[in-house]
Formats: sequence, structure tokens, C-alpha cells
Amino acid sequence: VSYGSNMLKKRFLCYIEGGSYECSRYHPPCEDTSHPIAVKAIDIPFDMYFANHSGSWENAGVSFLDTTKKGKALGVAYLITREQFRHVAARENCGQYPQEDESYGWYENIIDLGTKEGFEVKTITNKSLRPYNRPCQAYRNTLFKGIKEYWPEKSDKEIEDYLDDCIRG
Repeated sequence: VSYGSNMLKKRFLCYIEGGSYECSRYHPPCEDTSHPIAVKAIDIPFDMYFANHSGSWENAGVSFLDTTKKGKALGVAYLITREQFRHVAARENCGQYPQEDESYGWYENIIDLGTKEGFEVKTITNKSLRPYNRPCQAYRNTLFKGIKEYWPEKSDKEIEDYLDDCIRG
């Protein structure tokens, strides 16, 4: 499940097919470059917030989940293979697949969100809260497009309000 810039399918596919999206760095392709079998909007039971300083996004904040308490974030579930998930998780975590007993990178924590329609639902985030940092406009625009793509019933104002609510500090 993606909840940040990878909600936008065009950007997510850069991890599967290889390539880059706008200002992001190049990502090598998965061994299996087949597209997701299914894609759907999904609620995540944790709040999203913006943190860290991403060189790909004007040294501004990017999306993380606050797993310290229940909440609600918008997400997009991609039905991909386990190998593809491992590839995407490693690429998001500085090239290393997250390990349970180790902290390395930004997205070092695999979160089990249960099952949906018989499939495991997982996402990645941090193990502890990161330093809050506002996102740049290009990052916000990418999230906006991703939400609009899979949550078409949401008005532009509802999407902007949701993104504003994710800004802390």
C-alpha cells in the first residue's frame, strides 16, 4: 500500500518498470516488470505526516505514517508479487530491504495491515517519528494527483484539506 507520492500510478510504476518521475532519481526495474494485477483505494489506520529532508523533493518533507496511535490515511493498494514488494521496499529504504531487528534508511519498518480479499496488505514506514518538515509544492501536487486518480469522489478542497492536516509542527 502506498500513501505518499507512490499513490500516483505513473510514479509507482517507475519502481516496477525502472525509470524516474519528474524530479525523482532513477530507479532500476524489478526483475518482474509486469504491472499490478489490481489497484484500489484503501484506508490506512494510521495518520500520515510529512518529515525528513528529501533531496529528490527540494530538501522538503515526504510522507510517513504515525504508527504510535490509530488514525486514518488515504492509500492505494497495488496487487503485486512478493518479489516486487521486496524490490519496492528496498528501493524506498536506501537500497536495503527492511529487517525486523535493524534500523537502516527511512522506510525500515514493514507494517502488516491485515488481509483484503484474501491477499496480504503491507506497507512500509519508519520505526519512530521523524523530524517534521513541510512538503514542497511539487510533492504535494504528486500526492494530489495520486489521490484524485483513485479517490475521484473527493473534491479538490477535500484533498487540499487532507494534505494540510498531514502537516505537523
